Amino acid sequence: MHPFRFCIAVTLLFAWAVVASAAITDFGTWTLVQDPAHPGFTASATSTTATLSAGNLAIPAGTDIGYQSVNGSTPGSSSNGFYFSPLSDFSLAIDYAWSFSAGPTGFLGLGFGIGEDADGMNSAGVAMVTSDGSPFLTFAGAARINDVNQSPLPLGNPIFNPSTLSGTLFVQYQAASGDVTIGAATSQGAGAPTVMDKFVGIGNQWSGDKLMTSFFIRSDESTPGTTWSGGNADAVFSNFRVLNGSAVAIPEPSTAITSCLVLCLFLTRRTRHPSRG
Repeated sequence: MHPFRFCIAVTLLFAWAVVASAAITDFGTWTLVQDPAHPGFTASATSTTATLSAGNLAIPAGTDIGYQSVNGSTPGSSSNGFYFSPLSDFSLAIDYAWSFSAGPTGFLGLGFGIGEDADGMNSAGVAMVTSDGSPFLTFAGAARINDVNQSPLPLGNPIFNPSTLSGTLFVQYQAASGDVTIGAATSQGAGAPTVMDKFVGIGNQWSGDKLMTSFFIRSDESTPGTTWSGGNADAVFSNFRVLNGSAVAIPEPSTAITSCLVLCLFLTRRTRHPSRG
């Protein structure tokens, strides 16, 4: 192989390895999702932060906006992004910070979790809710099995362990047991949760598919008529980190390496000189 062509091939392989190991922490690689789209919700992202905002409009309960780590409805149907294998342990964390202005009214929540599809049919995560711009009760875990809501898990006591307008959210998956542990800390950049609980064996009741991760905000309600109805809110997510385990890039390593090898073979082919017939 010509030295220049060899350098190109090696550079491509090295560049792919770097991107695959680091890019899941880049919010620019994540995909915006809205369920359903609503003019009261907007979003923006840079490589290090993602901001989800609610404006001065009434937003129905159950409407949300967020970012997910793959660009399709499932990791298997995606052409780009990152997922986690259900055959391996992993733990994730993300920081968040709320800010409110202009007389916020109604319930608005945020969450962070893992799941097998964008609809959350098989999923689990941690959430907190605000009421009129103030933290409401404590952090809690939420989960679904085959699109059926599971009993929520309050993380601590609302009096002694209230949620806060900024902090860290955690999700941990254990392959052997199928347990999903969710937790939270009231400070950003925390290395471990201060309150936690687990959905025991829930992963064993899912389909066993690849797991994506996501974060979101949602108009919520405690009683009918208490949904988000006005004011301004910004939830800034940052410092997403993989505390244990590793993400799998899409396209997967085998596909990317095969593509690079094909390119290498192409680069090594000698060009036929016209005079040689």
